[in-house]
Amino acid sequence: MNIPFFSIVIPVYNRQREIRRAVESCLAQEYSNFELILVDDASQDESRTVIATYSDPRIRLICHETNRGQCPARNTGVAAAKGEWIVFVDSDHALKPGALGRIGHYLESDLGPVDRIGFMQDWDTGITTPQPAPDGSLLDYWGWLRFIQSALLSDFLLCTRRSTFDSVKWADSTILEAEYNLDFAQRFTSRLIPETLSIQYTDSSNRLTAGHKRPSRTQLMRRAGDEVDSKKRILERHGEALRTFAPRIHEMTYRVLVLSCFIRGEWIEGLNHARHYFLDCKINWSGVGSIALAGIWTEGFLRVRHQRMMRG
Repeated sequence: MNIPFFSIVIPVYNRQREIRRAVESCLAQEYSNFELILVDDASQDESRTVIATYSDPRIRLICHETNRGQCPARNTGVAAAKGEWIVFVDSDHALKPGALGRIGHYLESDLGPVDRIGFMQDWDTGITTPQPAPDGSLLDYWGWLRFIQSALLSDFLLCTRRSTFDSVKWADSTILEAEYNLDFAQRFTSRLIPETLSIQYTDSSNRLTAGHKRPSRTQLMRRAGDEVDSKKRILERHGEALRTFAPRIHEMTYRVLVLSCFIRGEWIEGLNHARHYFLDCKINWSGVGSIALAGIWTEGFLRVRHQRMMRG
């Protein structure tokens, strides 16, 4: 059996409608030397049934028995992957025609000792990310810190060398990409290419932003606990570098840590981190307001945050 050059990994959770668009955008690629690994994260709808209708031998479905989150689903896909390069596509995204061929073109050209390449995304809302657009330069740790400091929106299509996951994996929790990206940048290099190769759609009913119902208390507690653990690790490993080279991200990391402690009712720990926030961070008055509201009236803070998310 031929070993694929690319392994495309798609996490899926309750996306019975959207997953066809994502899968068919991959199957329509002219470059055919890939496998497509879909990891169903214990969906409660018909996502698995929809995926099972495809007979293409390049498709594999792996199922989680309990819902673990997007990043653990990515880890599951990577562990099963055979390709040298992993392309991460979300279930509400689609590859543009010719995307895999263009990625392959860059990998075969002289990019230098690169371990990950990223490409821009068009959104169905009319924007393109990242903003501002990258310049294609090779990013080491310090370059990555400068990038995240300046990026107002940082979503992109990622293609990562599989061997890097031997030492840096996505978090096995409900948190998203920040911790992984910092740990990756500390060990490996990235190059962000100013070319759009995918589309991000916003029509899913279970997106974290517009139209999503308020999470249950159990979900809030789980996410807040994962955030506390992650932000502590980030500050331990990257705190000094963030404070010097990415003060905006440093402030945001401390802010989320404080707010997550308050959401969990861990008032003493939250107040201790709040003290460090005011001593160590470049103050963001919106952040100060959020901390003050969460400290005085946590339920009110959660209502305001959900209303902002509903507005997208």
